[in-house]
Amino acid sequence: MRPTKPLEIVVYQDVLCAWCYVADARLVEVRRVFGDTVRWIHRPYALRLRDSVPTQKELHEWVAELERARREPEGRALSKELWLANDPPRSSIPALAALEAARLQGREKRDQLAAAMRRAALELGLNVTRPDITLELASSLGLDMNRFFAAWKSPQTRKLILEEHRLASERGVRGVPTLVIGARWMLSGLREVGEYVQHIASCLQKHEHGEPMSGGPQMLH
Repeated sequence: MRPTKPLEIVVYQDVLCAWCYVADARLVEVRRVFGDTVRWIHRPYALRLRDSVPTQKELHEWVAELERARREPEGRALSKELWLANDPPRSSIPALAALEAARLQGREKRDQLAAAMRRAALELGLNVTRPDITLELASSLGLDMNRFFAAWKSPQTRKLILEEHRLASERGVRGVPTLVIGARWMLSGLREVGEYVQHIASCLQKHEHGEPMSGGPQMLH
């Protein structure tokens, strides 16, 4: 008998990550395949936790990752300008906090802001961690700006980002994009659409048969 609850998939992401940009495009197709049998939850996993100017080595690594992601069909619009400009992001936390603030006005608003931030940062090269850019993007989506600003600037929101990072790390998350499926299986790194579908379908079958869980999330290879 099929469980009444859909299979829950937590997607850990950072809006500054080029691989998450590509993965998100692929997961659009995956969501169509599974419909309402799967419940998708997006959670923050900051790749830059500390608030500090990136070193030349760090900038080189970010640019190199982006160049590799550009080779994927979904990554052709990616631009490295974000990391070559005079004000590269110091930390992921302000952008991820903005998404959590938008989430309070509905999941759709959070998803819209995430997409807008990804395009602005990774296609247009804009530093979306800057307050002026964040506020402009949020306003363009019709968010209640008083509510958004209060939640975005709340120390509790930033604490939430740090706590999410700690909990995710305890689950075995080491980078993004990472999917934790049904709190039992983990799929780390970018995958092809067919591979996402294959792994999720297998997990969904086990979920529907109510197979017992043992230990923490199992890594899927």
